[in-house]
Amino acid sequence: MKRTKQRNVREVDLPWSEGLLSARMWQAGKRCVAGVPELGLHCYGSSQAEAVFRLFTSLLKYYRQLNMYKHKISDRGLEHLKLLKVWVQSVERRMMISESTSSVVPLRRK
Repeated sequence: MKRTKQRNVREVDLPWSEGLLSARMWQAGKRCVAGVPELGLHCYGSSQAEAVFRLFTSLLKYYRQLNMYKHKISDRGLEHLKLLKVWVQSVERRMMISESTSSVVPLRRK
């Protein structure tokens, strides 16, 4: 049986992927779905924030698995690894503190 109900799908470039990957979000019943169609990866959550968080952590786990077994994976897996490597490196760059903005505040008082 073919579904005829239209879904309100929002599609954007996946942040920090340099335009190589996109992200889609939609509602499926009471659940939110977030996915990266280029990788065939989708995550569900009871809220948009939960679905996005699950997608983020799944992308990191998928990257680690691909990177760990890169000598055993198929050409498709190697392509996914290449795409995710760009994304992970961009995320890591944004998480580092630059020297010009690093003002460290001590945690204890003198």
